[in-house]
Amino acid sequence: MSNYQAQLFQDIWNSIDTQAQDAGITIYRQNLLMNAERALSITYPTVVELVGEEFFSLIVRDFINYEKLSGGDWGEWGESLPDWLAENESLASFPFICDCAKLDWLCHQAERDAEVHSKTATHITTDTDLTQLSIQYCAGANVLQSNYPLVDIKRGHQATDDHDRHYYLRHAKDKISQGIGQNALVWRPQWQSLVRDVNSDESDWLTITLNGGSISEALDKVSTTFNFETWLNQSIQDGLVKGFYKETKK
Repeated sequence: MSNYQAQLFQDIWNSIDTQAQDAGITIYRQNLLMNAERALSITYPTVVELVGEEFFSLIVRDFINYEKLSGGDWGEWGESLPDWLAENESLASFPFICDCAKLDWLCHQAERDAEVHSKTATHITTDTDLTQLSIQYCAGANVLQSNYPLVDIKRGHQATDDHDRHYYLRHAKDKISQGIGQNALVWRPQWQSLVRDVNSDESDWLTITLNGGSISEALDKVSTTFNFETWLNQSIQDGLVKGFYKETKK
């Protein structure tokens, strides 16, 4: 069914340049545009807030010619939008939009990510060999490094309280003017994705351990100012860390 939907998308969209256009095709095309805009607005809410609904509609009309629907699932469509936005000349004065879009995509994917299945669980004891021990994170865990305050920007545009909105957007504006970026951690402990900024030490730690690096390996590489015990206790409370496992060697 998904292949059929994708082919139908191609057939309808590729028939746009005929003067004697069938009225039915026109209706289908309008429905496609509506579905595409609805899908991207759900996936990229921060981008919608940044550029406005009217300009976002224009973006969708151009982008739909760039990335075709291939699998029939609108929720999986639009992964290349961040890089496409980076090449959009009309947004050249707002280079942070690309990273904001990347963060939106990670949050969207985190909420669609399958539940983490337990690996070979183990517990840390005084006899545990940390060299072979890795961290099992919750669904959707990822880290994004940026030269822009993308976490403050996202929080500002998500805020329902005017005071919080002004607070985060003011701080984002100040950081942009000072060239201060943020590293964003995305994770989904339950049903909704969460985001917070992390310092460079934690970002380095996450980059290593999210890619399967052992605790011992990560401790050897990150700064000595990183406090593993404090981080671990907080991460377990936050639902970021689900447990520990040992890679089985074949």
